[in-house]
Amino acid sequence: MAKVEVSIDGGRNWRATQLGKDEGKYSFRQWQTDLSLPDPGRYSVAVRCTNSSGIEQPMKPNWNPAGFMRNVVETFDLEVA
Repeated sequence: MAKVEVSIDGGRNWRATQLGKDEGKYSFRQWQTDLSLPDPGRYSVAVRCTNSSGIEQPMKPNWNPAGFMRNVVETFDLEVA
């Protein structure tokens, strides 16, 4: 993976993260970032990877009935008080 980015506005804008050590072709890779959120409230945080060929994960999954090789931007909800 070449980069990981996060978005808090539905993918309109993306922020870079800091990548951890590359442990090899089939390994997971840690990343981290600091988010500056404009106001308290609920946010949907999207995370996407871009590979070394410049190909980004898509916003919608390419459905695979067998369930392997899932490739899609992942999202999670975050509530800030």
